[in-house]
Amino acid sequence: MTTFGNETRNDIILYLLEHGPEPRGEIVANVDASDASVAKHLVFLEDAGIVGADVEPGRRHGRAPRYFVNPDRIRVLFEAHLHHLTTPKR
Repeated sequence: MTTFGNETRNDIILYLLEHGPEPRGEIVANVDASDASVAKHLVFLEDAGIVGADVEPGRRHGRAPRYFVNPDRIRVLFEAHLHHLTTPKR
């Protein structure tokens, strides 16, 4: 469950839950991470479906997408992880 095992990713998620949708620059200004680090983690979180943006990845040239959190996806991932941890192995 490396998705939620990173402090910067968790900070981004928490910030967006409280303040989102926000552009990357606002996220960088409000979490303790560099622009490059935030960009990398946003890509990871977006690929996992935890974070979305109002501009599709292929159409972002010259645009500043605003990022938001998908709480339903977080719930699904946590439930799957809980099931994995609590299901007896044979």
